[in-house]
Amino acid sequence: MNYKIIRSRRKTLALHVNSDATLTVKLPYGVSQAYAEEFIAKKRRWIEKKQAEFIATREKHKPKQFVNGEEFYFAGRKYELEIIPGSKAKLALTAVGKFRITQKCLEAPKHYVEWFCKQFAKQYLEGRTSELAEALGYKYRSIKINSAKTRWGSCSRSGNINYSWRLVMMPAEMIDYVIVHELVHLEIHDHSGRFYSRLASFMPDHKRREKWLKENAGMASVI
Repeated sequence: MNYKIIRSRRKTLALHVNSDATLTVKLPYGVSQAYAEEFIAKKRRWIEKKQAEFIATREKHKPKQFVNGEEFYFAGRKYELEIIPGSKAKLALTAVGKFRITQKCLEAPKHYVEWFCKQFAKQYLEGRTSELAEALGYKYRSIKINSAKTRWGSCSRSGNINYSWRLVMMPAEMIDYVIVHELVHLEIHDHSGRFYSRLASFMPDHKRREKWLKENAGMASVI
């Protein structure tokens, strides 16, 4: 079984199956590789189960082909791609659940669709953050949208919140989890017990939502 070893000052050995189904072994200094291999052998069934789960998720969320009828999700709502004639690049979501783009967009579909997602993300995330901040009693300084692939959001000590545009491809309740998570960071800047206690007071099922996001991160990597 192939794996990557990362040595550190940690006290215990840990196994981590990554979203690409690769295995990382976190090994304390002084612990032999032979011991690690013995440990991996004991956990082989668990490792293979987790790898199979990630592979299945990856197959479920294959890269988009940009063909008529293909499904896209924006804040949890499903839209079917509809390609219409047009020599100018235009993209829009319709009230009847269509993600309508012109044929011009097919010259560089990833470019145009990503641009549209960023515009949608800016509008949706700014609006929803404002709503939740007011409801929970928080004030932030600014909101910015970036293209991070492995981090949904972040919050600076000065009150600036950053979101990956890819977040809007998740269900609405998962988006709310990330927003509330970052809002709590306005008050508590670490991931201490106090932080999670405050998060739980606003969102009792935050662990379920966090777990779902980790297991379904592939949904945001299809474009």
